[in-house]
Amino acid sequence: MSETQSGSVQTRARLIEAAREVFAQYGFQGATVREICRRAGANVAAVNYHFGSKDGLLGEALNFSGLKALQTDNLTADHCPEKRLRLFLQDFMLMLLDEKSASRQCRIMARELADPSPALDKIVSEAIAPLHEFLGRLVCEIVGDKMSAAEQLRCVFSILGQCSFYYHTEPVLQRLHPELHYDRKEIEAIAQHIANFSLAALLAKKSG
Repeated sequence: MSETQSGSVQTRARLIEAAREVFAQYGFQGATVREICRRAGANVAAVNYHFGSKDGLLGEALNFSGLKALQTDNLTADHCPEKRLRLFLQDFMLMLLDEKSASRQCRIMARELADPSPALDKIVSEAIAPLHEFLGRLVCEIVGDKMSAAEQLRCVFSILGQCSFYYHTEPVLQRLHPELHYDRKEIEAIAQHIANFSLAALLAKKSG
């Protein structure tokens, strides 16, 4: 690879990484090409050159391999489904809330749910639909065959709704409770609470 080609590849990689930061921080609508290029140390024309548009850059920035790996690892874990739900919620909440290990793609996904952009179809097909399917199967493992498809769907909505609440309402929660901070200990406590709350309802359905 020539020096020019190598520089072009590096610029492209920097733009994708900077885009993930900016999209996660401001959402697609609030993100600007100028800010992305500033963080990437690139000319403002570089986005159009490498990706065609801001939409094209967002498509490239959305790589949900971390979220997919989380689900794959959970499926192969040698644990009962109740334990696997607890493991999933802890890993997922750390990806969503922990500044040190947060997945920017998960944060972009969470922002898209509140403020959809042209990338929503891609996010739904590549991340949200597989996540719903994964959780639906896990719910069925816990409850058994007593649950209708509609009930299963509502349970998945309830679990993910609890997760997204802590992300979307963080500015409000910190104003109501200034002492609240999403450090690792607090995030793990939140995940445990969501698991306890959700499992209580699921196991009640199982025994009902």
